[in-house]
Order: sequence, then structure tokens, then C-alpha cells
Amino acid sequence: MKLSTDSYKGVRDFFPEDMAIQNQIFDIWRSISHKYGYQEYNASVLEPADLYRAKSGEEIVNEQTYTFKDRGDREVTLRPEMTPTVARMVAGKKRELAFPLRWFSIPNLFRYEQPQRGRLREHWQLNVDIFGVDNLQAEVEIIQMAYDITLAYGLKPADFEVRINNRKLMNYITKDVFNLDEDKAKKLSKLIDKKEKLPKDTFELLAQEILNDKSQQFLTLIYSNNFEEFTTNLQQTKEEHEGLKEIKSVIESLEKLGMTNARFDQTLMRGFDYYTGIVFEV
Repeated sequence: MKLSTDSYKGVRDFFPEDMAIQNQIFDIWRSISHKYGYQEYNASVLEPADLYRAKSGEEIVNEQTYTFKDRGDREVTLRPEMTPTVARMVAGKKRELAFPLRWFSIPNLFRYEQPQRGRLREHWQLNVDIFGVDNLQAEVEIIQMAYDITLAYGLKPADFEVRINNRKLMNYITKDVFNLDEDKAKKLSKLIDKKEKLPKDTFELLAQEILNDKSQQFLTLIYSNNFEEFTTNLQQTKEEHEGLKEIKSVIESLEKLGMTNARFDQTLMRGFDYYTGIVFEV
């Protein structure tokens, strides 16, 4: 049988010239992480499948992971993300660790999904985690690191934005403002997360299916142009809501540090249930 010289579908070979680029990117990640006092950790790519069922959901395990039984009949998964692993590690040693912890890793991760431009079945990412800080300074520090990393690539602040939202605010909107049950609240959250990928009329039609006569109120919120307009349209509690206070506080803290390109984005959700407060994207 003649063996193919192609790599497995959805993964890449790294020849020396490719490896040089990857190492340059990783060197930036490491240097910024060390500058902020973070320590590097790692773990096996194999984890018990139940870890992801508990932390990421049945859908992720069944549809998007490489999950199989080993020779001891144990169900194992090639890690699709790092957060459950680091949570397991910290929980297992919490009495021996000195908090606050600042850890980072550069794991390779695996998702069994249809390969497409910019999205393959194996990728690497920087994971930066701070444990044991219960105020917004943790969020500010992590966002500042992402900002410094983006500058280290050679971009200028005018070349990118840091968009910020809060899951407390979005949960409040889905459950309290619109009185949705758990199932409909999840559907609306997923719809918000997909907004930029859907045609405008499709997005509005799906919103109407979930919200009925309240859909116009929802669309007014989602189409708000900035933080001030959004808070005005959210008439129930305006600035008093905790999620709004946290967003405002984080953006003001970043501006004091010289970051002028952070802005509120009410369509930013992130997918997993373990996002409970501030979320951001660059």
C-alpha cells in the first residue's frame, strides 16, 4: 500500500521556516507573560471525557471533540480547551498553592469540526489565568496583557479595538428584562453570539421567534451605537445594574493606563457557561 505524504485532515506540518514564525509568536507571548509575573505550566493532551461534560457541556464532547475509549475502557478526550484542565490542577493542589496565582500556558488544542479558512482541527493558543483575585483588577490586568501582546506584533492602537461586555448584564437582560426561561435565554444568548455572522433580516426573524412582541425592544438594545445609548434604552435599572458598573469601571481603568481603543460591545457573548462576568475580544 502506498502511503500518502499529506498530513491528517485539519492539522498542519511545521517545516523550519513555519516553525520560525510560530516560535516568534510564542516568544512574544512568553515575554509579555513573564513581564507581568506569570509562571508557565502544562499538562497532558489527554483528559477524562467527563471533565469536559461537566465544564463545557455534552454538545462539545459529543460533536466537537476527539473522544475515544482507551485499552482500559476509560473514555478519554484530546483536550479541546485548557480552562477545565487548569481548574482541575488548581483545585487538586489548592491547599499547597500561594494565591493569587498567575499562570500561563501555550497548549495545542483539538476540535473535531469541519476545517475551514482560519479554523483547523488543531491549533495553539495562549492561556493566561489569574486565581485568587476577587475584584476587577484581574480583568484589567488580563486585558492590558492582550493589548501589550497586540502591540508587540507591530500593530498600533489605531489598528485594533478591544471590545468589552459583561455576562451578568446579558443574563439580566435575557432572564429579568425579557423574563425568558432557561431554554429561551440560552437560545437568545446563542443568537446574540452569532449576530455578526447572520444577515440582518435572518437575525431579526430569529429574535422575533424567541421574543414575540418584545423583539423590537430587544433590537433597540442590540442596535444601540454606544454605552450611553444602550444604558438609556435599558430603562429598568440604567447605570445601577452591576454588570453596567463593571463595564464602565474596566473601561475607565484601561483609559487611565493609556488604552484609548477599548469600547463596549453588547453583542459580545462568548460561548461557554463558565463565563460569568467581564468578557472581551481584541
